Order: sequence, then structure tokens, then C-alpha cells
Amino acid sequence: MVYVLGQLKVENFGKWKSTFDGVSAQRIEAGSKEALVFSNSKDQNEVVILFKWDNMENAEKYFESDFLKKRLKEAGSQITSITYLDEVEKTI
Repeated sequence: MVYVLGQLKVENFGKWKSTFDGVSAQRIEAGSKEALVFSNSKDQNEVVILFKWDNMENAEKYFESDFLKKRLKEAGSQITSITYLDEVEKTI
């Protein structure tokens, strides 16, 4: 498993979320296992998503895809940062 931390700036959270939800089947097909969506408490148009992905190759392929770029543009959003993470430890 690999984790992907994505940060986005969206013009309208509701419009972006509708698009995000609408492509869940494509994410799953591409290897997504889970996505936790957060918005900045002080600016709902700043979004952070922590994805769990099946492997690095599939994650990179999806996040660099023309499909994703097109959907982001349609939703009035842009990725400000993508970070690929390896889980080291779960703890409290």
C-alpha cells in the first residue's frame, strides 16, 4: 500500500465534491482503496485528501492522467501539491 496526500484549491467546494464523487468508480478501478477528505477549517475551498492506493505505479499513473486533469479543470480546481507516502508505523 501507498498513501497519497493531495492538496487542492477549489473554486466551489460543492461543485468540486460532486465531481470527486462522480469519478469514484474510476479511482477504484485505478487502485484507490480509500480516500479521507478534509477542508481547511478557515477556508472550505482549500481541500486535503489522504488516499490509500494499491501501489505506487497505479497511484502515479492516475494522478498524472489526462482523465484527472480534465476532471479537475471541469470542477474549477487545481492540485497545489501531491506527496507520495510510505507508511512507517501506526501508533496512538
